[in-house]
Amino acid sequence: MIAHREHLDRINVFPVPDKDTGTNLAMTMRAILDGLKQPLPSLAAVSSIVATSALTGAQGNSGVIFAQFFQGMREEIADSVSLSMNRFAAALRCAATRAREALAHPRDGTILTVISDVADHMNRQVDKLPTFRALVDEGLAIARKSLATTTDRLAELRKAGVVDAGALGFVHFLEGIRDFFHSDGQALGDIEISEIEESDAPQPTPVHVSFRYCTEAVVWGANIDRSEVIEKLSELGDSVVVAGNGEEIHAHVHTNVPAYVLEMLANYGTIASQKVEDMLASIDYSNPSNDASERQGMALVTDSACDLPIQFITQERVHMVPVRIVFDDVAMLDRVDITPTQFYKRVQESDSLPTTSQPKPIDFLNLYRHLASTHVSILSVHLSAQLSGTWQSAQTAAKLVTSETGVPIAVIDSRSASVAEGLVVWAVAKARESGLSPAQCTAIAHEAAQRTEVFVYVPSIDTFVRGGRVSPLEGVIAKLLHLLPVLTVSNGNLVSAAKVIGRRTARNRFLRYALKVARGALRPMFVISHSAAADLAEQMHAALSKQFPDAPIWMTDTTPAIGSHAGPGGLAIGILDAGLIDESIRRSQSA
Repeated sequence: MIAHREHLDRINVFPVPDKDTGTNLAMTMRAILDGLKQPLPSLAAVSSIVATSALTGAQGNSGVIFAQFFQGMREEIADSVSLSMNRFAAALRCAATRAREALAHPRDGTILTVISDVADHMNRQVDKLPTFRALVDEGLAIARKSLATTTDRLAELRKAGVVDAGALGFVHFLEGIRDFFHSDGQALGDIEISEIEESDAPQPTPVHVSFRYCTEAVVWGANIDRSEVIEKLSELGDSVVVAGNGEEIHAHVHTNVPAYVLEMLANYGTIASQKVEDMLASIDYSNPSNDASERQGMALVTDSACDLPIQFITQERVHMVPVRIVFDDVAMLDRVDITPTQFYKRVQESDSLPTTSQPKPIDFLNLYRHLASTHVSILSVHLSAQLSGTWQSAQTAAKLVTSETGVPIAVIDSRSASVAEGLVVWAVAKARESGLSPAQCTAIAHEAAQRTEVFVYVPSIDTFVRGGRVSPLEGVIAKLLHLLPVLTVSNGNLVSAAKVIGRRTARNRFLRYALKVARGALRPMFVISHSAAADLAEQMHAALSKQFPDAPIWMTDTTPAIGSHAGPGGLAIGILDAGLIDESIRRSQSA
């Protein structure tokens, strides 16, 4: 497998064509070799070391699948002193089952298919074959036949004209076992690479990456429920693989929010190692494709000042350009390097105030160029141009990418931020799901931006004073009089809707404003965000539910991009008349 790594890298197109399957498998196998350097006293010890070394050292999707394959082998043979052909066949079947269980959404035509085909055939034929050598020969023949079918079983492989790279890696693994038996256990010489393999490469196709960060972690814990981990990771991305057992797991996922992934995994134990890789960084956009036949659908983009439940953003494949959060001159990408929970904990423990830095045009260029290679159009919704230069950065990048590729990019000013920006994104996602054209989705976005209302409660104006948005003198006067503002957004600017005395009065006024707007709606929809104030957010949720029992009410953490200005303890409520948006969508569909 190690000898063939370059060829495996070249033909790697599934689940994403990131050209690293061979390298990942080679690194996984080297970890096993390192574990086996010292002589081991028993079959149980060998199977344990192989499984543990693979789990700890696995890299990439295929590597983690292989790690779980070895977990299944160990499960079946760990109590054996010697290994019969029947027990070996049973172990292979167990390994195939465990490998498939490791994936959230196993696909036919991959390494899983080849492993299962070999295991099933060996278990049917094991009593008819005379020796281990014959059994391995038979298994390899079946593996090669199964491998050949992978090209037609997956559309991605058929389009590229290649077999599945992970499945071919498994075939090479069996070839090594076969060669070992045929050499009577002697050390093998150099592996010959055929000229066909050296020149073999897939047909060029656009790289479609919905979730850009390949995120992996090894977690040590107790009674870890792998099925539960798989379910939670599936809410944050795709290509989910979780290998291991109750005490140690190796988790793999493609996600746009790696910080959330690592935070979730930390709840199951100690993160022994982790890796986050930006898969877009390895893609060459110097010669953009203008082949319109390779494009489909409309991509939806926003920035990390948008507050929506992260599960919705993941489910709707909303691409997010992160704002930079700066703590003591150290910049972190919002939701990529830091989650709201981590952010607010750090704010409360720090003497210095974090600052933010808007995304740069290059951040949008990289994402737009990728999306333009795979989509017919792009719609990008951003926080108010009056509050940040983010919209201008996006607009600058959009003009350049459109001139390069011909793909139209609509950059929408949400005229707000946080939950109000999120409701505009929600409206566009609904319009896209309803089959509206890019122009119609753009019209819905503008309508939602005009109709969305937002109100903000903050328990203190200290953060505004420290951030320079309120003068020190105004801050002193406000404190002496116990004045607090209830904030809203008007014409894209953050303004005061009222100034009241005391926190309770401010919260009541804040809620009253939201209820007043909602009572004038056909079907109000709410998004509540909170900055480390979950109990208060629950109280507001209960109050809204009482008045509008049938209304959708979402709750989420306030993104650090907003929380760095508002501080902890605050709330925002966004309100949109979803009934009017539904009517606009229906009119557009019938037009």
